Amino acid sequence: MTVDKYGLPRDLGDGLLLRWATAADTEAIATFNAHIHSDTPGEPEEGLAIWTRDLMSGQHPTVSPDDFTVVVDQNAGTIVSSLNLISQVWTYEGIPFGVGRPELVGTLPEFRRRGLVRRQMEAVHAKSAARGELVQAITGIPWYYRLFGYEMTLNLGGSRLYVWHFRGNSSAETAGAYRLRRATPDDIPLLHQLYEVHAAASPLACVRDEAIWRHQLAGHSEGSVHHRQYWLVETDAGEPFGYFNLFLWKHIMSIEEVAVMPGHSWRELGLYVGKVLQGMADEHNETAEKPVRTLIFRLGDEHPMYTALGRNLERQDKPYAWYLRVPDVGAFLRHVVPALERRLAASVLTNHTGELKLNFYRHHLKLTFARGQITEIAPYTPQNFEDGQAFFPDQTFLHVLFGHRSLAELNHVRADCFARDAGTEVLLNCLFPTRHSSLFPLS
Repeated sequence: MTVDKYGLPRDLGDGLLLRWATAADTEAIATFNAHIHSDTPGEPEEGLAIWTRDLMSGQHPTVSPDDFTVVVDQNAGTIVSSLNLISQVWTYEGIPFGVGRPELVGTLPEFRRRGLVRRQMEAVHAKSAARGELVQAITGIPWYYRLFGYEMTLNLGGSRLYVWHFRGNSSAETAGAYRLRRATPDDIPLLHQLYEVHAAASPLACVRDEAIWRHQLAGHSEGSVHHRQYWLVETDAGEPFGYFNLFLWKHIMSIEEVAVMPGHSWRELGLYVGKVLQGMADEHNETAEKPVRTLIFRLGDEHPMYTALGRNLERQDKPYAWYLRVPDVGAFLRHVVPALERRLAASVLTNHTGELKLNFYRHHLKLTFARGQITEIAPYTPQNFEDGQAFFPDQTFLHVLFGHRSLAELNHVRADCFARDAGTEVLLNCLFPTRHSSLFPLS
């Protein structure tokens, strides 16, 4: 058995073998995922099986069958655990960096608590690192992924409801006349322009090149849990006005991206979209088992569309969180130095000179500044346990790094997360202002 640089295949004992998947495993993994991730025991979630097939089809822009791991019970010839890696590029204040996204993590109940996920995580983390990815990101159940070095440090979701039958919505005003059409690959330059408007307020965003845009438009098969429709809104004269993506799943209708062309009204777009989607919902409800009653704007904690629609929107659902993992914080900080220097230049500490010693208790990092420039980011050897200016236990610094929470907010729940003096806290706030992201990843 020839072992690759990631240590696979690997005999785990008791007849269990950990290996990379092949195209021949597609149906077995699709069936496994449909059962293990279903919210209703005994009722496989076919949308997850379709997503799995899409990922393993060889048509995905970054995923191949061998980006899946499987643990096979060789005695029974069945898959007992699996996960996969979806590589992508995000930006930090416009600076691109590689991200590895583990997903579809599952183990049969009778094989849990044997460390099977840990061994698979080790393999995909190593593959992600070999690809130069500085961050790993995953969505998942509370607490669990902290076991593998992740921390919940980026908003996930967050929404407002647009209820059609509520007063003012069913007959909401619109100005001007518009028309709607499905986006095609020919529209990719326009979609990209509008996508940048949608993501403008988000410090972190997912990069979309032409291949990824083509995947967004046609790479998710009908029935997949990640199938989205992209729609363009035009004036009667055929001029572009805005866009949105549409997720219609069972009795859920939601929008996760929306933007208008510069110089146009967000409110007009929002009201028009609300009205036209009510018509789509009515048509859907004629044959649906469970009717669609509301439109969900799933645009994060804050978005211009929320402001534009104001009281036309109802209940606020607070965000959950992404888990992020940064195995080398120093390397990531060095990568985003231009963004940090821009923040500093625009702050109350312009032309700052000095140093910032970050004590993570088990490792230590020093940033050196000269007239507003970051001249060095390197480990330092502490003279004693208290040698540092700001202290961050475990993975708490990631909250600050990604704008999720301020140092003051963290100190409320972690007394050992603090700055020694006011000047250090001001510097941290200038370098890492609290700004929430709303990120739609590559799936």
